[in-house]
Amino acid sequence: MAIESSIRVLCDDLQRSGGITQIYLRSWAAGDAVDFVNTATNHGISSIQKTGPADADWFMFDCKAETATLDIAATKENGITSFECTLSFYIPRMGGSTGALDQVDKFHTLQEIIGGINTGATCMMAIATDSNGTNWVIGASEKFSVGGTGSDQIYRSQTFVDLTGMEGSTGATYQDENGITVTLMAKQYELPRAYMGLLTPTISAGTAVTT
Repeated sequence: MAIESSIRVLCDDLQRSGGITQIYLRSWAAGDAVDFVNTATNHGISSIQKTGPADADWFMFDCKAETATLDIAATKENGITSFECTLSFYIPRMGGSTGALDQVDKFHTLQEIIGGINTGATCMMAIATDSNGTNWVIGASEKFSVGGTGSDQIYRSQTFVDLTGMEGSTGATYQDENGITVTLMAKQYELPRAYMGLLTPTISAGTAVTT
């Protein structure tokens, strides 16, 4: 790809905030379709749908404010650049039993991310909404995908999000944090794309859909 455009830093760029405000996760499934956009002004995704086609279902993962980050590390070998996109977030108050709506079984949900005994790891895609309102997609990329844009075979691509680590603690003193840090990573071969389509969350249910 030849360089066909420029980057200009404006005053508005200097006033942007850091941090991730919302995190949405879903498992890849047969028949999923992703539409990619490649223009001089947009490196994005216009649609994420499940088989049907129908709206794709997502689950919201709340975290403690000012703890979540999306980090990108690029390496180049033999002319191929890979990007390790790491999403890390902290869930306060460890929970292993069902209780009030805001304290449902967190460990059960985290176990779903890890995967079942007989099913192996969960292959996921993620949307991380930053403090400036941009929805960054990781685990769904076009380069080296199976079928590419609009294909119902793209779920066979191997650039999905996977769990790479968890670190939890009850703390020792009453003032210590009680919670668990979750780290997810997608190794893909292009920079994360911004989701341009409609992302509709249902806050009370902790769910969302993309069209």
